[in-house]
Amino acid sequence: MLDESKLDLRMIASIVKAATTKKDTTQFAIHAHRLALGTEVAQSTSKAAVDAVVERALLKTGLPPPDLPGIEAIKLALRAALRLEFATIPVYLTALWSIIDQAHPVAISLRAIAHEEMLHLSLLCNLLSALDERPRLTGEVAPKFPSRLPGGVHPEIELRLEGYGPGALQTFMEIERPEAAIPIDGEALETFPVEDVTIGEFYEELLQGIKRLNPTLDPRRQIAGPFTWFVMTKLDDVERAIRLIMAQGEGARGVPFPKYKHHLSHYYRFKSLKLLTRLEWDEDAQILRKRGPIQAPAVFTLAPPSSPEGYGPAAPRQLRAASDRFEKTYSQMLRLLEESWLDGGDKSFLRALELMFELGPCAQAIMRIGTPDGRGYCPTFRYLP
Repeated sequence: MLDESKLDLRMIASIVKAATTKKDTTQFAIHAHRLALGTEVAQSTSKAAVDAVVERALLKTGLPPPDLPGIEAIKLALRAALRLEFATIPVYLTALWSIIDQAHPVAISLRAIAHEEMLHLSLLCNLLSALDERPRLTGEVAPKFPSRLPGGVHPEIELRLEGYGPGALQTFMEIERPEAAIPIDGEALETFPVEDVTIGEFYEELLQGIKRLNPTLDPRRQIAGPFTWFVMTKLDDVERAIRLIMAQGEGARGVPFPKYKHHLSHYYRFKSLKLLTRLEWDEDAQILRKRGPIQAPAVFTLAPPSSPEGYGPAAPRQLRAASDRFEKTYSQMLRLLEESWLDGGDKSFLRALELMFELGPCAQAIMRIGTPDGRGYCPTFRYLP
């Protein structure tokens, strides 16, 4: 059985391209060869030999078969995108809730970013639903921490639940690195690793694959409302959704904002927080200008959990009780969200939103419980079946 968690974004992008352009087995084999399935393909001299190599490669790597229907390849890519967007939300929320004053400008900025990640997740769920697949947000799909980003993205990054501070900001900036750096007045122009194009290329190939297939988009089980701005019934809607995800996240290409000059993409909002300086786009000079200081917020100093199981049986009783409340609320919220794209509709979605807003106070209650070394604890975001 295919383990989708083992596929990286380059593999999935190649699968989408092969499946939606109706390439024959030989062409699929070329894609397989590019994905480091060995040199045998290049040395094969007949179609039968290529077929044999591809079959062995599929067994070895767990890749889907070369005759995977195009629509199934698109769904595979959407599930991968969903896991990637989902993984960042608990990390950003933990940093947000560690800020003591939730009305502080830094907290407001972080909250906006977390809400945009929720929007991305919801749009992907709408698109899956439009293609007659019910999105999954529970079970193995729910992220665990500490862990790596799904899809082989930035494998050097360990996702940890930790409080707001320089270390967390550095991780967030690495997650959201754009494809091309934007000049900042008074700062050296940054350079990014070449492999960073993976996320942008993945989303671009996903979009082009959907355009090539031009599937029917069913609006009946899609959600519209907070964190889900629109339903998708035509290709223009799909392009709008995917371009928005790319522009708000790691897709900055020439300008550091998706639409409005004062609403920077995630990387440059994190960069602004790191510099403790408001950044504003100068259209004439094509540069980000520094427009005033940002005060660092007071925060809870936290001890990140070292295991997906949390702090273990030796944790204080008060912590176990507070964590139990958080995990039950979080798990029920995920179930309601999942039901929203089944038959629960807006009713389930709105109830899930109510629970979402209960999580912040629950998390801060956990953070106020002191560890033996004087730090606070983190919520663990464990999913409880």
